[in-house]
Amino acid sequence: RNLQQMADYSGKGLTASIGNRLVLLFKSVFRTQHRYEAGDVDEIMWRRRMQRLRRNIKRWLECGENVPASRYSGRCRHILKYEQGLWVFLNHPGTPLTNNEAERCLRGSVIMRKICYGTSSDRGEKFRSRILSVVETCKKRKLSPITVISTIIAGVVGKCDYPDVFGLTSA
Repeated sequence: RNLQQMADYSGKGLTASIGNRLVLLFKSVFRTQHRYEAGDVDEIMWRRRMQRLRRNIKRWLECGENVPASRYSGRCRHILKYEQGLWVFLNHPGTPLTNNEAERCLRGSVIMRKICYGTSSDRGEKFRSRILSVVETCKKRKLSPITVISTIIAGVVGKCDYPDVFGLTSA
């Protein structure tokens, strides 16, 4: 969405052309992933294409940091800051390309929040959404939410590094 807005920028010029390039590159990521999942592309070719796309996307995001429209340069900077998270699916086969399924799973808790009394603070709201997100993730991965949350709390209380409870950094 953010990149499509950048591509549709009314000022056109550099901002829109970089946005268009990024939109095309991300469409290529999806097309390549779908072809791999369908068995049309073998793993070696898939990895090679994804690495090339990753390099190109990073390069164009770096170009996007310098566009005159600060709103879009900030978006590119933000995406670059979390760029590594965009590619988790490359090293973790069960990880989907998008979070659409996760958002569908959270839909019930969003509806519950709207029809129940809710919390009276922003901190309470963030706490509830994060806990529900962890619980839903645990359900999907067949993990115990109590064990996972206890591990996280023990790490925070012990002032340790954030524990890798879902095994996302070990690859």
